Amino acid sequence: MPRTIAIIGASFAGLGVARFLEPRAEGADAEVILIDRKPYHEFHPLLYEVAVGAARGRAEDCERILASGVCVNINAFDRLFRGKRVTFRCDEVIAVDRLTRTLRFRGGGTITFDALVLAAGSETAYYGIEGLKEHAIPLKSVRDALRIRRRILDLLHRTQQGTAPTPSIVIGGGGATGVEFAAELGNSLHGRARDCAITLVERGSRLLTAFPERLSRVALQRLHQLGVRVALDAVVERASLGRVVVAPRPLHSGEERSRLLCGFDGASCALDADLIVWTGGIQYPALIADAGFPCDARGRVVVGEDFLVRGETCVFALGDCASFTRLRTEQPLPPLASIAIRSAPVAAANVLACLDEYPLRRFRSSVLPAIVPLGGKHAGLAYRRWVWVGRTVWILRTLVDLQYFCSILGLVTGFRMWWRGARMYTEND
Repeated sequence: MPRTIAIIGASFAGLGVARFLEPRAEGADAEVILIDRKPYHEFHPLLYEVAVGAARGRAEDCERILASGVCVNINAFDRLFRGKRVTFRCDEVIAVDRLTRTLRFRGGGTITFDALVLAAGSETAYYGIEGLKEHAIPLKSVRDALRIRRRILDLLHRTQQGTAPTPSIVIGGGGATGVEFAAELGNSLHGRARDCAITLVERGSRLLTAFPERLSRVALQRLHQLGVRVALDAVVERASLGRVVVAPRPLHSGEERSRLLCGFDGASCALDADLIVWTGGIQYPALIADAGFPCDARGRVVVGEDFLVRGETCVFALGDCASFTRLRTEQPLPPLASIAIRSAPVAAANVLACLDEYPLRRFRSSVLPAIVPLGGKHAGLAYRRWVWVGRTVWILRTLVDLQYFCSILGLVTGFRMWWRGARMYTEND
């Protein structure tokens, strides 16, 4: 009887593991089951384009066209999987029994696994901020992006009709997602909604804290050029319908209030907010901790350099939900798509090796260039101590996207999908 390898999550990591295992499953006498609650794989790096994208035609057609540039139908096995040993189950895993090695599904039924891969990704974290979950829209999925787009179009329409003042949009979080969205929004609205108020709120003293400081300065300058107000050293205190209260962040030990960059005169500041977009944090699925897997303080499952979950046999984790600490730097790997893509083949090879009791490989992490789109045909690239900015970097970013689509869909289909998205998204630039 074939051995069962279950993969929870069709993210960059989960899909990558499944694709690596597909041509090797028959030789290893294994059956691979890829599980996700959505029937499609989302290309998250382009969600900001969907949220700001403009397309002609009926609203339903426009949304379908915009979403088609970032969604890959997993059920299209003739494109993704050509073998018979990989199946996809569109369902949600609600419980993992480590002792019986069983998964239980929300739709009913269970499966027993011989090896398990946790690639469940992450979820939006609201940190208990009053009213934020009820009144803000995250930017974590295609559905979120389309909700944001509908709201923006409605605000612009009402403004043009003279039934509402110019829109006010508040974005929480100055990481890559928040900066990309703010820059694209500022670039898109330039000349379409005069004096549209866009405010980006960031808790840190600079944007893009995971990147070199020079790229942070470049991003800040770019946002100012696009008319985006940036509030650094500031936090969202509470949110309500049409309003956000922003306050200076809590002081560190020995820190003076005058050193903060938020620029508020008082203890807090109330901002009008016709739209609140929240990109300020992530948390990890409770499924992992509830199952009893060892987790770090943030809720990520702890793995070794071979992606094997600590204390487990044939249970691996990678991607956002895994806490992979580099021994040389003692720093965890950041939750980046590029790292998830590179780690998938190593994790998949170790799954097969573990089933056959062979030695496991270590993942050798290395510093890769990181590219952050900065609105229109403009992007910044950071690599070690160097930073490059401009249209050439934006072209490089589009080629990286092309390479990924071709790697999972094949040269012809991948190029068609990339070209359809690239041509459509650049119309706003």
